[in-house]
Amino acid sequence: MSPVQQYTNARVLISKIPENTAPNKSHFRTETITITAPELKENELFAKTLVISLDPWIRHTFPEGTSEAPVVGYAIARVLDSKNPKFPVGALIFGPGEWAEYNHISDPEHLADVNRYDGAIVSSGLPLSTFNGILGVPAFTVWHSLRKVADLKEGETIYISSAAGTLGQIAGQLAKRKGLRVIGSAGSQEKIDYLIDELGFDAVFNYKTQDKKQALLDAAGPKGLDIYYDLVGDETVDIALEILNPKGRVISIGTLNMHNNLPVAPIRNAEHILWKQLRFEGYTVFEFYEHFPEFWEEAVPLVKSGELKYKEHVAEARRADGSLDLQVVSESYVDLLAGKHSGKVSVHVADL
Repeated sequence: MSPVQQYTNARVLISKIPENTAPNKSHFRTETITITAPELKENELFAKTLVISLDPWIRHTFPEGTSEAPVVGYAIARVLDSKNPKFPVGALIFGPGEWAEYNHISDPEHLADVNRYDGAIVSSGLPLSTFNGILGVPAFTVWHSLRKVADLKEGETIYISSAAGTLGQIAGQLAKRKGLRVIGSAGSQEKIDYLIDELGFDAVFNYKTQDKKQALLDAAGPKGLDIYYDLVGDETVDIALEILNPKGRVISIGTLNMHNNLPVAPIRNAEHILWKQLRFEGYTVFEFYEHFPEFWEEAVPLVKSGELKYKEHVAEARRADGSLDLQVVSESYVDLLAGKHSGKVSVHVADL
């Protein structure tokens, strides 16, 4: 009888539930435990984490009224053991799991969200981290939502909030490729300069120092605004409803304020939706994963050629001696919610 394989597993736990505040470092703790390789049931997986994806929405997975619970997010991982014919041993996958070095993926809902990344990763020759950001779910979310919901038309004007974030950067570039005038907002001059000088945004204003309504009116000019791509969920929705041209669209993709446990502003200008025949639509990506190959076919060449640019921050969880420090994950997540990084934030845990 073969000996049972054991693993030293580092993971991140919620030590204290944030209440009416954004998470900070005191809300997390790390631990290292010894686990035994699980005896898998039908369709289950056991995988080793390679690169963890940090996303604002993870805040909504935190349990309410309790603590000492694992944090669940998404990561690129390699399958170590499998009872699932779709994901054999050695396959590279992207899917849900704990912020941990190893994951037993058994929950049917989690298994339904696992995607196989082998072909795209191997054939592209690009770093793993790019498949968390510019070639991962964030970029796919933007690509598919702009196609399916936004109905982009050449010559129109689109405004993108939180434009220096992962989704905002990608949305601006894809909209420019479709011939739209692109307006963004960001919170620092450095971010504004990058969006205009490097990504080709037509106008960007500082939402921290400028009056949003006046800045948006000035940026839109006489042609007005046709699309608001909302990544924040704040009072800007009200402003956009007032400014949008007839038959304009509001596409709600993210609610950054909610991720920080801040109130989402109520809509006070709803009458504009009726009188201007506006379309207000929310979008989540999870039911459209079957279109990933189509997205990669278009996006991988653009990334490799440099036509689709991106910024990313990849934190390193491996110490110089090879040991693992997963405290880096929670620290990087806190910094992400505080807006300290432009572009996609990931944490490197292990190499291929």
